[in-house]
Amino acid sequence: MALAGDPAIGAALAGLGGCAACHTADGGPPWAGGHAVETPRGTFYGSNLTPDPEHGLGAWGFDDFRRAMREGRAPDGHAYWPAFPYTSFTNLTDEDLGHLWAFLQTLEPVARPDQPHEGIPPRWQLQVFRWRAFHEGPEPLDRGAYLGTAVGHCRECHSPRTWIGRIRTRHELEGGHAPFTVAPAIDPEALAGWSADDLDTLFTLGMSPDGDFPGGGMSRIVDEGTAKLSDADRAALIAWLKGG
Repeated sequence: MALAGDPAIGAALAGLGGCAACHTADGGPPWAGGHAVETPRGTFYGSNLTPDPEHGLGAWGFDDFRRAMREGRAPDGHAYWPAFPYTSFTNLTDEDLGHLWAFLQTLEPVARPDQPHEGIPPRWQLQVFRWRAFHEGPEPLDRGAYLGTAVGHCRECHSPRTWIGRIRTRHELEGGHAPFTVAPAIDPEALAGWSADDLDTLFTLGMSPDGDFPGGGMSRIVDEGTAKLSDADRAALIAWLKGG
């Protein structure tokens, strides 16, 4: 049974998690799936998260949603590929999962079938990945680390990976490299020249110290996520990034 969730809080969490970007096809209806995530393991397409009963989450209960986020498994028990970053979402609290679930229920149902993944490897490779790289949570985290690693899952894009796709934990946030992803380093050393105010400006206005504005998915994360955080939460996230 779902906890009583607040859709407004859920919307901010979804924004920080960049959920809409991966679950909305270019030019397609919001949250109805179809965005392509290209990886060395194939092309994965975001699923339909609207409450449509046939093609979305309309037939799911909260326990199904919690299992997907916490265990990385569908209602029928099959494991998801980690293009869906349940390796980070597993650390979300039940309370925040309730907020997210409440928000998803407010979406307009869209009868858009999910697009099959393309060029993916045999599922035994997924089992190897889960054995080596997935540890079911939640684990205790301070507020900044929780926002950055569980909700925002920053390390998923901003960290190098091994050949099986496992994050190199000793080099978290030191930048994602091809062929998995290309994203800048955001570890404390990389951000040494940034002040807390610089990061606050980035997370509220989307502007870096040199006057540049990040594009793509990061701009949405700012507009829909970090800009909507409370001052205290944004300060906690910044402290975590700075290594404080």
